[in-house]
Amino acid sequence: MNNTALIVAGIIVAVIIVVLLVPQTRFLLLGLPTERLQGYILKPQSRTQENMDPKTVEAMLLAAGLSAEPLLGDTGVSGHMARLQAGEVTPETLAEYADGLVALSKTTSALGYPIPVPFWDVDTDQLLRDGWTSYRIVAALNTPRGAPYVTALGTAYTRFYSFKTQPEGGSDTALDTALDLFQPVIALMETKALSEQIEQSPYIKNREQAVLYFWQDLVAGTSRRNPLTQQKLFDHGFATRFHMGTIWQYETGKAQENADIWGVSGFAPEFVGPPENNNQVEHMSISLVVQALLGEPLSILAAFEKMEQWTGMADASEAAADMALNAAINKVFIPAYEKDTLLAIEALRDYLRDD
Repeated sequence: MNNTALIVAGIIVAVIIVVLLVPQTRFLLLGLPTERLQGYILKPQSRTQENMDPKTVEAMLLAAGLSAEPLLGDTGVSGHMARLQAGEVTPETLAEYADGLVALSKTTSALGYPIPVPFWDVDTDQLLRDGWTSYRIVAALNTPRGAPYVTALGTAYTRFYSFKTQPEGGSDTALDTALDLFQPVIALMETKALSEQIEQSPYIKNREQAVLYFWQDLVAGTSRRNPLTQQKLFDHGFATRFHMGTIWQYETGKAQENADIWGVSGFAPEFVGPPENNNQVEHMSISLVVQALLGEPLSILAAFEKMEQWTGMADASEAAADMALNAAINKVFIPAYEKDTLLAIEALRDYLRDD
């Protein structure tokens, strides 16, 4: 066995020992247990059936802003009409859906910039497993209980859209935009008890942790896998798709990776490393959750970075930048966020910023 293999084996043994001895590391092997809001069958609305012929319904769906044909996994008008023809859905359900999409467009437009309508028009496997469909999601969001989530998502997207469409050479950055998205999440959590959140867990103990968890989903929605077990450290389930990167893909009509969409503007060079290490917004969001909410020791995260380096998954400069980012979060954000979240955010911004 060569030296690299011995080192990796030693790290694996050390991680297993720590997991067995330190309760805070339970999520490394088990993942964060969560429960998500389950879908429900909405009561039919009192819409008249007058003029609800297929051509009228099709015109309503097109007028609501849906794509005529699927673009990025959405159903599209053609898909809904095929369901109608097959008897899988009624004209009234589609008419209510069109009305709901129009309402969401009006709501998000009033917040600054509308969320593209085809974004809502998706039935993922995870949505279906949790009892949701695009029809139910749209109907649920157009209720008093769902309205605060629309406000949070629409406000966040308006901020993100401003960043993405700034004039060439503008001073707005990915770092500032990502951290600014805490604001709509904090406002949302002020209207919702922990027991009313889309995602709940006995390990999310207070409002500050709930803010952090929802913010991570809004920014990236992605998790990280334990390199030993391939277990996700946390999993947002169907809520995973409700983030800025997904919405932007429907804005542009182009499938893209989060890293390419966000970029790394605003980060000081020591937290980025080589140009190909362009996922630092995503890395920051995951590290914040893993450290602040899951309580994982910085030493374990450093060991994982070293393991990726020695196994060829990342080079030394990437690993160094990622470890520097983890350490910055540990130093600046972790000690303060439960006492004063806004103060902790600004301290982190100042620490990471490329001045």
